[in-house]
Amino acid sequence: MADIIHFQPKHEISAKQNLDSFIEHCKNTLTLYDDQGGWQSNNWQHKQKNRSIAMTFSKYRAKSNPANFDPLDEPFLSFAKAYIRYNQSIKAVSSVTNKMVALRMLHDALVEVHGIANVLKTDGLVIGELETITKQRVTNKDRRNKIGYQIEILLEFIRSKRIVPALQSWENPWPKVGAKAERTDEDSRKWQDTRCPSMHQMLALADCFANAETLEDKYWSSVITLLMFAPGRAGELSELTVDCLHRGENGALGVRWYAEKGFGHTIKWVPEALEQTVIEAHNRLMEIGKPAREAAKYAYDHPNVFMRHAGCCTSDDFAENKPLNAYQFAHAMSFTEQSITSIKAKTSQFSSVTAWNMVGGKNTKWVQKLIASGEPTYEDLASFVASEYQTHDWPNLPSIQRPVWESLVLIRDREFHNDFDVREFSWRLPSVNELNAQLAIRDKLKNPPKTLFQRMGYKDEDGFDIRLTSHQIRVWLSTNAERGGMDAWQLARWAGRARINDNRHYDLRTQDEREQQARSILEFNERPTALEAIKMNLPVSYKDLGVNRIGIADVTEYGMCVHDYAMSPCTKGGECMTCKEHVCIKGMPKTLERIIRLEKKVESQFNKATDDDADGVFGANRWVSHLGWKLAHIRTQRERLESEDTPEGAILWIPPEHDPSPVKRALEQNDLDISASDQDLVEESEVAMLLGIENA
Repeated sequence: MADIIHFQPKHEISAKQNLDSFIEHCKNTLTLYDDQGGWQSNNWQHKQKNRSIAMTFSKYRAKSNPANFDPLDEPFLSFAKAYIRYNQSIKAVSSVTNKMVALRMLHDALVEVHGIANVLKTDGLVIGELETITKQRVTNKDRRNKIGYQIEILLEFIRSKRIVPALQSWENPWPKVGAKAERTDEDSRKWQDTRCPSMHQMLALADCFANAETLEDKYWSSVITLLMFAPGRAGELSELTVDCLHRGENGALGVRWYAEKGFGHTIKWVPEALEQTVIEAHNRLMEIGKPAREAAKYAYDHPNVFMRHAGCCTSDDFAENKPLNAYQFAHAMSFTEQSITSIKAKTSQFSSVTAWNMVGGKNTKWVQKLIASGEPTYEDLASFVASEYQTHDWPNLPSIQRPVWESLVLIRDREFHNDFDVREFSWRLPSVNELNAQLAIRDKLKNPPKTLFQRMGYKDEDGFDIRLTSHQIRVWLSTNAERGGMDAWQLARWAGRARINDNRHYDLRTQDEREQQARSILEFNERPTALEAIKMNLPVSYKDLGVNRIGIADVTEYGMCVHDYAMSPCTKGGECMTCKEHVCIKGMPKTLERIIRLEKKVESQFNKATDDDADGVFGANRWVSHLGWKLAHIRTQRERLESEDTPEGAILWIPPEHDPSPVKRALEQNDLDISASDQDLVEESEVAMLLGIENA
C-alpha cells in the first residue's frame, strides 16, 4: 500500500471548504479500491485472505440486497465514500458493517430533520433523531452498543476535522452488554448449553482422524486436529507452513503459529499425549498438499507458462503459442475422462464447433471467455491460471511474508470434488466455510455435500447428525482449560488472545460448576493455606508463608519468593535455591520435577569442575566449592519434598545462617557482633552506612 497522507483541516477556512478539501483529498490522492471502479462505484469489496467484505453505499432497507439497492443521496454519498476510503487506507479492518450502519443512520437522520443529506447540517436535533432511529432499528442490545460506538467515532471525526467544528460532543449512551457466556437470562442459558461441544462430539472428531481412509477424510480430519491440541481460529490455518513443527530446548513439541487479532507470531505447545497425533496430521497434510505446492512453485518460477501435467496429451515440443483443439484443451484443463471420451466418440474434428460446444457448453462462462477470440493456446491457459489462482498477496500467504507454496494446508482446485476431476495445475487455500461444511450439514443447499461425520458414519448421542463449527472446538478447549484451573494469562497466550479479558467469552462452564468453584473458595472458615491458594489461582500473601509483613509473594520456577522488591532489586541473579527469601512448597504443581532437572544440571557442572580441579585447572577449586554448596541445597530440598515425613503443603526454607545478609557478613569481617536483641534496635541500613557498604 502506498504511503498514506493524513488529511489536516485548516482552522481559518469555512466548514464547507474543509469538507470539500477532505472529499477531494480522498477522491484524488488515495487510491484504495481503484481496481473496483474507484469513486464511481457504489459497491466496494475489501479483500482479505481468501474472502471479500462488501461495502455497499446504499440506503437503509429492512432486508438488504447488494445486487439491487438505492445509493445514498448526494452530497452525503461523497462524504461516506471519503470516510470509508480514508479510514480503510489508514488501517484496514476486516469488518466495516457497523461503520456503514452508522453512516446510514446519520444519512436518514439528516433527511428526517433537514430534508437533505448534507453532513454540514449535523446538529443537536440530528443527533437526537439519530438516537431515536438507532433504538427503533436495532433491538439487540449488544449490537446497539457496537453501532453506538461507531456513531460516536463518526461524530467525533466530523467535529475534529472541522467539518462541523461547533458540533457538541456525544458519548455512546448504550452500555456494553456482558459476555454472552456470562449472562444468566433464558436465551443466553440456551445458547451456552448448545455452544460448548459434548465429550461425545469431541471424541467423534478424534475417531474420524484415527479411522480416516480416503484422502478427503484424512485431509479434513488432519486440519481439524490442528485446532484441537490448542485453541486456534480456523482462519489462522492458512498461515501454517510446512516447517511449522518445532522442538523446544526441553524436547517439547510446539507448532509455530500466527494468531490473528493482533497477537501475531507465537509457538503453541503440544501436550505430550497428542505429540504423535499432531506429527501424523502434519505428515498427512504434507503428502496431500505436495502437488498443489509444486503447481504454485512452478507458476512462480515460470511466469506466463502453463504447467504441462500428466493429463496433457500434446507432444513435448508443442509450442506455447500454438492453438489447442477441443480435445487437447479438455486434457489440459483436467476435464473428466467421461467428457473427453464423449468428445472423441461423437466427432473426429476436434476443432469443429461441435467439439467446442461439447467442451464449453452454453453455461460454462470461463470456457466461453477463453475461446471468445478463437482456439486458446497454452499461453492463454497460463494467463487464465494466473488470474484464477494468484491472489492480490501473490506470491505470499495472506498475513505472513512466506510464499504460498510453503503453506501446509494448500490443496488443488476440486481436490475432493465428486463430479469433477482435480485441476492438476492449480493451488488454493481452503476457506473457513469449507471447514465448517465438514462439521455441519449446510441446510440452505438443495443437495448439500456430506459432512465428515456423515461420510464416516458418526452420529450424535440423540441419533441425529453431529453439527459443530470450527469455533466451537476453540470454545471447548478454553472451557476445559478453565475447568482445569489454567492461569488466565497462560490461557490467553495458549489461545492466541491479545487481551486476557477476552477469555470470558469462551468460558462456558455451567452455572453449577461456577457455583461449585465459588463454594470451594468460600467454604474455608479461615484463609486457605498457601498450597490451597496456589491450586485455586489465588494470590499467596507473605503471611501465608509465615512472614510477618504485608505483601504478595512472587511465583518462581521452584516455589515462591518473599523478597520486597519495593525496597531493593534482587541481588541473587536467579540463585533462588540458595536464597533465604525463597520457599519451596510440597505439592506445588511442577515444582519437584523442575528441581530434579535443576539438580541434574548442577550435578553435571559440579562433576566437570571436580575433574578440572583434579587436573590442576586454575580456579576450578572455587567452582567446586560454589557448585558443591549449591548442589547440597538443591539436593536437600529435593529430598525433603520427596520424603513421606514431609506433609503436603509444607513450607520449606533454607536456614537463614546459610544465606547471611551483606550487612551481617560485613559485621563478621570487622569482628563486630550484634546480639539478637541488639539487632532489633539497629537498622541494617544504618549499620551499612557506618561501615561504608554500598547496595546493602
